Amino acid sequence: MIRVEWAIDPHTSERFHCVFDTSSCLPIEPIQRFLNHCRNRRLAANTVSTYAYRLVDFWRWLELKVFDWTEIDLEKLADFVDWYLLGGNVEVISEDARESVSKRSARTVNQAVTAIQEFYTHHALNGRVDEKQFTKLVQGFGKKGGFLKGIIKSTPEKRKRIKIREPKLFPGCLKDEEVAVLANACTTYRDRLIVMLLRETGVRRGELLGLHLEDVKNLDVRGRIRIVRREDNANGAKAKGMEREIPILHNRKSVQETFNAYLLEEYPPEAEQIGHGMLFVNLEGKHIGQAMSLIRLNKLFDQLYERTGIKAHPHLFRHTFATRMLQTNYLDQYVQQLLGHRSIATTKDVYSHVVAEMSLDQYLGEEDED
Repeated sequence: MIRVEWAIDPHTSERFHCVFDTSSCLPIEPIQRFLNHCRNRRLAANTVSTYAYRLVDFWRWLELKVFDWTEIDLEKLADFVDWYLLGGNVEVISEDARESVSKRSARTVNQAVTAIQEFYTHHALNGRVDEKQFTKLVQGFGKKGGFLKGIIKSTPEKRKRIKIREPKLFPGCLKDEEVAVLANACTTYRDRLIVMLLRETGVRRGELLGLHLEDVKNLDVRGRIRIVRREDNANGAKAKGMEREIPILHNRKSVQETFNAYLLEEYPPEAEQIGHGMLFVNLEGKHIGQAMSLIRLNKLFDQLYERTGIKAHPHLFRHTFATRMLQTNYLDQYVQQLLGHRSIATTKDVYSHVVAEMSLDQYLGEEDED
């Protein structure tokens, strides 16, 4: 039996995922080598975690089938996809039955396939598996050849990736009045500022919690914040995607007033004494002044749900921001930059089909724009 456990680097005290064989109490060397490579590349913690858990599932399938991990080809990977899609209970299914009986979502299966392909890409590049045998797991043969084609853009017709079609579902959106209710239900300027910044910038929760005072020094004058990727934030928050500057395009005055009130009336002197320089901090209790954690942010939205009956989370504000920007005819490339997507394809895939398929008014009902 193998499982994912937390381990601590004795040199840096950094926590990281380790995949162990519980019978021998030893790491699964091929998986752990790949995860260490991902950490060295500074991939997002959530990405590394997803890779770890999906590869554990893949390894359990290998043990069930008594396969050597170096002997997997495209056909065996397709067998794994069928097995994994049905929760590991069915070996072979017809294409017609796939959707009606699947126990795992297409997204989860595609995450597993991506993890496996990246795993073999790494080991092929380092000569641990035969590149010719595994090329098709990632990409067809071409001029640039080999596993580099898994990370180099090429023509779509040459791709050989196994992928389950994922239904394009509208990710959700908050009405203006719902955002106003959530903001008014906040009991501190800090929490109100969190709601307002999420709505008006579309930042990810890691980017929000990773804001330093120096990143918002132009907020009260120019109405802009900066997203900077740091590896040493006191709360472990990390920005994902591009470093960028985001202007407050709507409700700027209200955001600035709330920002100033938070700093002047609530920001505790203990935070300055600690010296971490973070914007969002704990306002009371034994941890007063310490950087606000992800757990505390999630708890805030649980409390807002209890007060208002509105179920919201940070990423829902991101969907709201992006959808409104596209609906008001901002260029896709500009929305891409504001969201911090490295590729315009990501923006189009997540949001543009929403704009093409339905009117926002149809989803939200008739309402006034900002």
